[in-house]
Amino acid sequence: MKATLKLIVLVICFILCLSLLTACGGDDWNPTGKDVTLIAKGDPAKYLCVYNGNDITTKNAALLFKNEVISNGLKCVPTVYGHTSEDDEFEILFGETGRTASNVASEFLSSKIDDKSDDYHWVFYYRDGKLAIVANDSVAYELAIEDFFNKYMTENGIVFKDTLKEYVTISYNDYFRELSEKKKQEHEEYLDQLTSLLAAQREELSTLRGTWDKHASASSTNLEVNLFADYTEDLMTATTVKWDAPTAYPISEHPRLLFTKDDLPAIRKALSEDTASNESFLRYVDINIQSNCVLPAPTSQGANTTHNFTSSYLNIIQAKALAYLLYGDEYYGYQAILYVKNYIKTLDIVQIPTDQCRSYGYVMYTAALVYDWCYDLLTETDKIQLIAGVENCLCRDDKSKKVVKSKMEVLFPPSAEAAIAGHGNEYQVLRDYLSFAIAIYGDNNSWYEYVGGRVYHDLVPARNYLYQTGNVWQGTGYAFTRHVPTLISAWILQIANGENPYNDVLHDAIWGLFNYEVAPGYIFTDGDKTANLYEQSKYVHHAYLAAYLYDDSAMMAMLEYLLDNHCGGENPFSNGGYSGINDISCVILNALCDTESSGDRYEGMELIKYYGSYLGQYTVRESWDDESSAAVYMRIKERTTGGHEHLDAGTFEIYYKGLLTSDGGIYNSTDHYTYYHTATISHNGLIIYNSLLNKTERGWYSGGQRRPPDTNGIALDEWLLNSKMDTGKITGKQHGYANEEETKALYAYIAGDITKAYDSSTVGYVGRRMLTVYTGDEEFPMVFFVYDDILANSKNFEKRFLLQITSPNEPTISGNRVITENGDGRLVLTSLSSDVSINPVGGRVYNSSGNYDEANSSNYSVNGKQLSSGGSDDGHWGRIEIVSTKKNAHSTFMNVIYVTDKGNDSSVDVRKLGSAVGVEGGVFNKKIAAVFATEKNRTKDELSFTVSGDGSVDYYVSGVAAGKWQVTVDGKDCGTYTATEEGGLLTFTAPDGKVVIAPAN
Repeated sequence: MKATLKLIVLVICFILCLSLLTACGGDDWNPTGKDVTLIAKGDPAKYLCVYNGNDITTKNAALLFKNEVISNGLKCVPTVYGHTSEDDEFEILFGETGRTASNVASEFLSSKIDDKSDDYHWVFYYRDGKLAIVANDSVAYELAIEDFFNKYMTENGIVFKDTLKEYVTISYNDYFRELSEKKKQEHEEYLDQLTSLLAAQREELSTLRGTWDKHASASSTNLEVNLFADYTEDLMTATTVKWDAPTAYPISEHPRLLFTKDDLPAIRKALSEDTASNESFLRYVDINIQSNCVLPAPTSQGANTTHNFTSSYLNIIQAKALAYLLYGDEYYGYQAILYVKNYIKTLDIVQIPTDQCRSYGYVMYTAALVYDWCYDLLTETDKIQLIAGVENCLCRDDKSKKVVKSKMEVLFPPSAEAAIAGHGNEYQVLRDYLSFAIAIYGDNNSWYEYVGGRVYHDLVPARNYLYQTGNVWQGTGYAFTRHVPTLISAWILQIANGENPYNDVLHDAIWGLFNYEVAPGYIFTDGDKTANLYEQSKYVHHAYLAAYLYDDSAMMAMLEYLLDNHCGGENPFSNGGYSGINDISCVILNALCDTESSGDRYEGMELIKYYGSYLGQYTVRESWDDESSAAVYMRIKERTTGGHEHLDAGTFEIYYKGLLTSDGGIYNSTDHYTYYHTATISHNGLIIYNSLLNKTERGWYSGGQRRPPDTNGIALDEWLLNSKMDTGKITGKQHGYANEEETKALYAYIAGDITKAYDSSTVGYVGRRMLTVYTGDEEFPMVFFVYDDILANSKNFEKRFLLQITSPNEPTISGNRVITENGDGRLVLTSLSSDVSINPVGGRVYNSSGNYDEANSSNYSVNGKQLSSGGSDDGHWGRIEIVSTKKNAHSTFMNVIYVTDKGNDSSVDVRKLGSAVGVEGGVFNKKIAAVFATEKNRTKDELSFTVSGDGSVDYYVSGVAAGKWQVTVDGKDCGTYTATEEGGLLTFTAPDGKVVIAPAN
């Protein structure tokens, strides 16, 4: 019996093995040897091309297969998705169609592929009239189709076996090598013609003469030069401004800009990925620019703008220079050299009203890449012509030393502009001059000695100092054009010199920038802005570069998030030109950056972020998990760098389910920008109106903070020594969390003396203290207290507290309360000050077409008149002014602000402290008491006040001297609490009642 069972089992196993070999292949995968003709010329089609519609790659492969069939003279039923009939005699299946054949092929392919392999794999499987073609990516599909037709296409049609399975793999390097060789063979016939063009170009340029400014007036002095032969041998002799020698020097080999020769295999491999930047690069490589990049005559590009600058041509030139190294194809390299010299020769910028240095600089940067990446192809004449052409055509302008007239605002050599503010902090030195200096080092060392000296001894120290705040400077609106160049210079120097000269504060500052986010699509406004909505697509540049430079996995997650959610499905690098990263940079970064995404873009991001001196400010958010949670921005600001910073010392912004109060105005070139958008009047600050100054500022004086001196021409040391840049001093800061894990914010407090922000003829003292507290109450989740103490130099100087109304709708004023709503949130302000009036200043009018009518609106009102923004609109209604009606020099404001849901009219108890001695303050909902000592300096005196609550109250007592303080309530000892030197704040929970706080003996 056992023997019989054993025999049956053996027979069954034999049959199963035979069936498996027949269905899935093996060493003898075609036991029958039967040939079947699926399609013959002239016969009607007998199959459908079926694909999985959720996979665009396999859909495209199916279309490619169909097109190949048709091109061979065969007939084909149109490619379809979702075909379910099993009646068709033959089907060609791509990907996971659910058919048995595709399932078998997919399983077989999966068993053959190493998960870590980047090679291309594909498999053919045919049985019962179903042919499955499965591959592991789009390029592999193309190779599979080519391979299939090479093997199974005959003059009669397509022929293959009854049971067919063939597995093929090819490494990307092999594929790239084959592709490169094919392209090189195609280009060989053009090389002689191309080199002849180069020879003619060298001869022509060697004698080409011109002037440093072809558009100079006839009466001006203008020097004639041999544009592509004469250049400055030693930059050190060309200016009186000197720098110490650079602290690091470029490596001797080429390439050394953005990558080295050791990175080429990784770049080739990264090109196999299906990315928009790779697609752009491959498209650029095959574009032959008309007239060999001899630019047409300049044309009008708009008002007062005439030029022939074309950034897309420069991207093509960069792509061809890179292709030379990747493919080893001289054709691309010679094209890049020919094109870039013709571009320089024929570039003609008659007039670009502002920032033409950015255009000239991008040409210089492109020339640097060509010089470095195509170095092996350059003759000595090419080198001289590129150096001379860059100097004479892109940099020099000796007829005038006025910065506005220079081709490069930093001049030649780059000695002008400052490391604090101005265009010298953008790409001119940090990318353009620096790149060219590195490219030509070894042929002309003076460029790098000068430019590198300035970078290491001027720009780097300034940035390492300014980034200590934990944030970018010059505001969020200029984060793209002022701080991406710093990151790019770090990349350039890290590759060329082997080190990133910026310390970790640069990394921290980029995270500080992202801490401004309050909800997806919204940020707190810092400095110039064009809209309230966060232009997050621009910040992909920060995220990508920071992920690479600092191997930051959370920043890589941030990049993924921005690409998926804030770029509108567009490639944010496709328009890269004189700003940011372009597609060519991305091709390289894709290879160099092997940082894995953490999957959590908030990983390591603080809920309560303090930005230290010279800023002195907080961004506070209750939770990153809840996108609608309340967030507050509180700024003191101890100094200003001028430029695109605003007159906004001692200001705040609030978000809850909508941006409820934030800065107003429009960034443009009108008086509106100067006297409204950048002025204190468009911020949540304090106005002290000095009637003696009311004739200044073109009649638009509004009583705000004074304007600092221009910082465009000063270096870090000069800025640090200039007391006119002082705006305030932090007098206390402290924060705390509601749990030990610090995943739930509780409070944040900041205090400052901002007297220096105002004209000395106007005030003797201005102090502001701000406290944010998260209540734990879902209905009223956050309360914000702000206490102001002002001593004007005259009792006649009017003092005003400003609340900007971000909503387009007029706020409601009821007694001492102001209510405004935006989005799904509501903000309620309660004034606890005596002797004040609450005045609405604003209003929006719409014409018959429903469009904003600026001329008849008053949302930009200054001294009762609308200050035009040229028709641009920030969407805000205007502002609320709380005006002190006391006729004396000294005034205080005590305001309590809380947030809740839109339409929530539930009453909240907000009241003053009772029987206050030495303090002012407010109590929110009988649960939270904010107490502000009224002395200008930290008090050491006993304080007392009464709180009417519901038992237990959370107290925040500010402005007290460091040390231990005894707390009693209704005569009962409630404990001893300590105030720190840094904070000057006591926090404790005690009963309501008569509270006495005294220094502990």
